Parts: sequence; structure tokens; C-alpha cells
Amino acid sequence: MGDEGCKHDLNEASRKVIHDVNTYGWHVVKVSVRDEHPGWAFSIGLFHTFRHPELLMFGLELDLMHRLINSLGEEVRGGRRFTADFEHDDLLKNYRCAFKPVDPVWYPEVLGFATWYYKGSGFPTLQCFWPDKQQRYPWQPGFESSLESHQPLLFRRDPVEARAEALFASA
Repeated sequence: MGDEGCKHDLNEASRKVIHDVNTYGWHVVKVSVRDEHPGWAFSIGLFHTFRHPELLMFGLELDLMHRLINSLGEEVRGGRRFTADFEHDDLLKNYRCAFKPVDPVWYPEVLGFATWYYKGSGFPTLQCFWPDKQQRYPWQPGFESSLESHQPLLFRRDPVEARAEALFASA
């Protein structure tokens, strides 16, 4: 975990992560949109503080994802546990969201700051998926094709099957 004794060696962003985890229980990192690729947001500290998987979202507005992850974090603080294939009915108005485990092969590309905090990839992460207007998820037949690039399927290891080839080619 973040080392309080080495604060003088840390940059401002690192100190902010450590402060937020110690004060609130987690920190949310937002990664801006690059080229035509979606931005994403993820938590750091849920596993440290609550022994709950970290949370990751793609493809919505960054501040919205930040608020959603904070909302989920508050539910975790209250004792709720999210697991793979769990569907959440109350996160987005009129839409349910589903959780899938992120394969650790993606951690360096997507969760770099979390791997710094945890000193490696020894922490679980769940990706929170939102559906299209027909309530279909990106891995389901008939999902809106124009939205496929918004949410890579990071529960799959193969870059092509995960629809992540283009997303991380320019990283």
C-alpha cells in the first residue's frame, strides 16, 4: 500500500491517492479520452480498505463515471458486495449495470496507478458495464454496434476478443 513514511519522495498525485484512501477509503482516477477512444475511471483503495474488488468503468462522461464509482464505493462502505455477473438495478436511472472480473493481463494498461499503489497486480478488479437502450450488454448478441468501442471486454484475455486492440495500440 502507499507508504506514509516516504511522502517526501512522492509526487502530488501519489500523495493525493494516499490521502484519499486513508481519509475516505478510496480514490477515483479518471483517464481522459484519447483520439477517438473512450475515457475510463477506476477506484484505488476499495480492496485495501474494505477487501472489495476495485471498480472500473469505461465510455461514459468522466465526471459521471467518477460519481458512479463514488456511489458504488459508498454502497461498499455500507456493506454491499459486488461480484462477477452481479447486476445492479439502481446505479443508472432506468438501466441495470453488470460487473465482470478484469483479467490481470490488462492491469498495466488500464490500472497503472493502482498497480503502483498495491505494488503489483495482487488485487481484484471488477469492470462495471452499462447496457444499450435495449438493455443488452456489449458481449450480448444485438448490442448496439456503434457503442462497441466504448467498453472493452476486459474479462477476456485476448486483445481481439476483448475489443481492446485499437484502444491500447496508441497507449
